[in-house]
Amino acid sequence: MSKYTIFTTNKFNKDYKRMKKRNNFDEHEFKKIIQLLANDEVLPEKYCNHLLEPKSNRNMGMSC
Repeated sequence: MSKYTIFTTNKFNKDYKRMKKRNNFDEHEFKKIIQLLANDEVLPEKYCNHLLEPKSNRNMGMSC
């Protein structure tokens, strides 16, 4: 059970459809990252985790 519920927007659905057409897109890896975010876990360092809201004072184990 995830800590957060994932809702997609129309913009996300369009972007996702476009991303799936790329040669280097790994759908399995993408879904794994979405699950990590939904469970409020720390992302692996190779994804350069960062806050989207600059005023947020949450510490998410960021390395970048």
